[in-house]
Amino acid sequence: MIKSAKKLAELEKMLSTGSRHDIEKTVISLRNSESFEGALKMLALFYDKTEDEGLKLLISGFFNDMKERSSCPEVMDALAGAKNQSTKAMLAASCWQSGLDYSEHAVALTHIYTDGDYTTSLECFTVLETCADMISEADRARIISLLENGAEMQDDAKKQLTGELISVLKAG
Repeated sequence: MIKSAKKLAELEKMLSTGSRHDIEKTVISLRNSESFEGALKMLALFYDKTEDEGLKLLISGFFNDMKERSSCPEVMDALAGAKNQSTKAMLAASCWQSGLDYSEHAVALTHIYTDGDYTTSLECFTVLETCADMISEADRARIISLLENGAEMQDDAKKQLTGELISVLKAG
């Protein structure tokens, strides 16, 4: 991932003042070029704010198709900084749909799981389940503890999901 203040400023301007068509072209061009630092977070923030379902679908597809391992930390930053649960769920879904290894971010994903609504938690569950075998023993123990301590404050559906996640992590 490259650093480019100029490209980031151009992207920010496009997302805030560009036409729908120009924003679409920009997102499509981002798919075909090397990522630059800050772009993913900026796209996630735009997703958070826009009500244009077509642009949301395009951005969601962009995140799902990412294959650059170096983008994982920025996706996690975007996930932590997202305001809406729907944005968090989309970003968490992109973590497993991209096929990238998020095991080093398992503890952060667990915090998002525990704080999220059911849909966000379900997407985090899928990421954690996918990378469960690669999570370090220390992180696994910490995650299980976090999940067990937070379970009593959850509704029945999320308690059931949490119990399943604990089982997956204990089996791994």
